[in-house]
Amino acid sequence: GSDTDASLKVKFSTLLDSYKDEAGVNASTDPLFKIGALLYGYTPTISPSTSTSPSPSTAPAKSSDCIIPFDYMTSFMYDTFLSYGVSPSNAKICADVLIEADKRGIDSHGIGRLKPIYCDRMDKGILWPDKPIDVVKETDCLAVVDGNLGIGLYIGPKCMEIAIQKAKKHGVGFVVAQNSTHYGIAGYYATMATDAGCIGFTGTNARPSIAPTHGVEPMLGTNPLCFGIPTDDEFPFVIDCATSVNQRGKIERYAREGKDTPKGCVIDNDGIERTDTEGILKDMVQGKCALTPLGGAGEDMGGYKG
Repeated sequence: GSDTDASLKVKFSTLLDSYKDEAGVNASTDPLFKIGALLYGYTPTISPSTSTSPSPSTAPAKSSDCIIPFDYMTSFMYDTFLSYGVSPSNAKICADVLIEADKRGIDSHGIGRLKPIYCDRMDKGILWPDKPIDVVKETDCLAVVDGNLGIGLYIGPKCMEIAIQKAKKHGVGFVVAQNSTHYGIAGYYATMATDAGCIGFTGTNARPSIAPTHGVEPMLGTNPLCFGIPTDDEFPFVIDCATSVNQRGKIERYAREGKDTPKGCVIDNDGIERTDTEGILKDMVQGKCALTPLGGAGEDMGGYKG
C-alpha cells in the first residue's frame, strides 16, 4: 500500500543520508544512490562545506569504484521485491537468482536489471509480483506449467525442481513453462541440476532482437541455451550463452560504464555496425538496429552459425 511505500522511502532515505557521510563515499557516482533515486526518488542532502575543505585543485583524487557486499545487495533486492508484493519465499528466490549473476561476473543479468526488467515491468503491468504456478499437463517424465505472467525468477526454479524430481525417479525430467517472463541467467538452473547430481539443460525464447546473416532487421530472439554437467572437481562444467554476439543487458552495462559497444555486435537498418551505446539502446526500442548473430555480421566470421 501507499503507507508501506512511504515508510520504505523514509527508511531507505535515512540509511542513505547516513551512508553518504562516511569516508570515501561519493553520492554522485555511488550506484546505491542511483538505485535510490530510481526506485524512491531519493535526493541526497548536501552537507554545508567548511573552510578547511581542500580546493578542487589540491583535493586528492577519488576512485569512482564502489565495492558493495553481496549480502547487502541481496538484502536490497529482497526488500525491493517485498515492496512490490512478492511473497517472502519468492522474493528470496528472485534475489538469489539475480545475485548469482553478479557473483559469476555476469553483470548484465544481476542487480543492474532489477529496475528495468522487473520493477518497471511490474509498474507497467507486464508481469505480476505474485502469481501461482499451475501444472497444466503432466506425465512421469514431462510437465507443462503455467506461470500466469508471474516473475520468471521464481517460476524457473520451480520448473527445474520438478524436472529434477522426475529425473531422480524416472531417469529424465523435462518441464516447459508457458506465460512466464524473464528468468535471469540460464546458468542458475543448470547448476541446480548439477548440484543434485544431474545433467541440466535449460533454454528460453526471447523477443526478436537479432538480424539474420546479411539482414538488418531484428527477427530472431537471443534464445539462450545452457547445459551443466557434474564433474570430479569442486565445481561443475556449465556453459550459458545466447545465440548472439552480445545482448541488451551487456549494452546497458556499457552505458552505465560510459563505454562504446564493440564493433560487430550491433547493426542498424542502413547496414552500419554501430558502436554508440546510448544511440543503440534508443534505436533498439524502435527497431532501428539489431544484434548480430554469434559470429558477427556477414559470413566472414561464420555469422550464419549463430
